[in-house]
Amino acid sequence: MESVAVRETILRTIETVEDRLEPIGDHLVHSYQSDIVDYRALDEQALRGDVRQTAQRNVQELLAALRDEAAPTDTSLEALRRSARRRVHQGISLQALLHAYRLWGQVVWQEILGVSDPEVAAEREAALIIAGRVMAYVDQVSVAVAQTYLDEVTGVLGDREAMRRDLLEALISGRPISERMRQRASASNLDVGGAHAVVLARLLEPGGSERAVLRAAVTEARKRLRPDNASILVGIREDEVVIICPATDASGYTTLVQQAGEWAAQLSDFAVGVGRVHSAMDGIAQGYAEAEQAVRLGAARGAHAKAITFSDVLLDQLLSSSSHLGALHDETMRPLHEYDRERDSQLVRTLRAYYEHGFSLAKSAAELSVNPNTIVYRLRRIQQLTGHDPNDPDELLLLVLGLKSDRWAEG
Repeated sequence: MESVAVRETILRTIETVEDRLEPIGDHLVHSYQSDIVDYRALDEQALRGDVRQTAQRNVQELLAALRDEAAPTDTSLEALRRSARRRVHQGISLQALLHAYRLWGQVVWQEILGVSDPEVAAEREAALIIAGRVMAYVDQVSVAVAQTYLDEVTGVLGDREAMRRDLLEALISGRPISERMRQRASASNLDVGGAHAVVLARLLEPGGSERAVLRAAVTEARKRLRPDNASILVGIREDEVVIICPATDASGYTTLVQQAGEWAAQLSDFAVGVGRVHSAMDGIAQGYAEAEQAVRLGAARGAHAKAITFSDVLLDQLLSSSSHLGALHDETMRPLHEYDRERDSQLVRTLRAYYEHGFSLAKSAAELSVNPNTIVYRLRRIQQLTGHDPNDPDELLLLVLGLKSDRWAEG
């Protein structure tokens, strides 16, 4: 048990190192590139946007563990496991990965030594205590990432059609790809100049067993998504399954959407979106962005167990991103909601039923179990409260847009 003076010194050391996270991140990346061949082959985005962030986050987690005198948390270990899976797809060997963690421990230890004075007894003792804990921490995380790495390699080797993560990231981000990546794409039968649609499935609630769930989704995708005379390309990205599908005409796209719907029906834990057909590499990136919007907006609708196309949510996209959303909601839905709350009435529900039943008084009345004349009366009350007449096509359109704005407007 360390003394109070040593404990206080440990806490001061932690605070000093925390203030140096940015230069420590730069030092770590430089060390990886200088000492490990595999890391020199990574592009700048992977180094700065992934490796550096992971190394810095690992330092933060270590310092938190030192402060609390605790072992690595489940959350920090899961983040490290995710990074290990990414290294598999970035072409980093297990030997190189473990070398990086040893370097990481050395750099952190050097930083701690740099803020300690060995001539001061409390600081010398604190540094020795921290050194032991740093080494123990490195051992614990090395075991976790090594096992995860090997599990991921096993999955990839058993799945020859899976895209490498670096190629997938390049394709969906739209950034230029190297000749090496272009060769990988060609080896995977991907015509980067051809027409494709992107299908995306995202886990709704990621959990500890998500890798098994994602791989099961990949297996199911290969059963369900079968473009004519072509093969799909599949990649796993964090909590997503990304599928690039050849699609040359409207008929092929219609079939793809139908098959994606059959796939989605088997995936109770996912939201599935389908982008439109686009050509060339920029088109793949655009298709992914559209599929992602379909997933996000479809999930907000509560539309699960079905495939949502970008066209399905195009209106939602326009509304959710409009600077006039608040004004539209104030003009249409706010007075109706207030009236319903004050009178315990059903004007909003009536307007929604009227819209969903193709503006049929009889069908709306049947759903609400009222007389059609009641629907007429309520529509008249809607006009009085909003100033917009449901019998006028343009004003009815505004009311319908107001209905859809309910999902995005605040308050």
